[in-house]
Amino acid sequence: MNIKFFTPAVSVLLLAACAAPEIHHHGRYDSMQPVQHTVTQVSDGVFSCENGLSVHVRQLGSGKVELRLDDKRAVLSSAVAASGERYTAENGLFGHGAEWHQKGGEAFFGFTDAYGNSVETSCRAR
Repeated sequence: MNIKFFTPAVSVLLLAACAAPEIHHHGRYDSMQPVQHTVTQVSDGVFSCENGLSVHVRQLGSGKVELRLDDKRAVLSSAVAASGERYTAENGLFGHGAEWHQKGGEAFFGFTDAYGNSVETSCRAR
């Protein structure tokens, strides 16, 4: 093969790879809309979980919810979520961490039980 052929071909390919389509804003960004973030809150209710737990959820305001299971109670604070509402606490139901992640009538509930076991279950609103 002839190197005289490959050198121009490689140069053309490299230049083509660096080229990007131009986007013309004509100096105007006023037509661009800011991203809107909506904050929804967990509604009060009772959830039945796959592992048999019944969780009572109550909105406390200021980005906090109360979870009650029988005689146990924990207050969780709002946390970042890609979707839905997520609440966490370092000191949950049994003195360990807890997480409640709800979207609509479905929720993920994770906590550490009194024996140090990590519990994760799915729940549905009743």
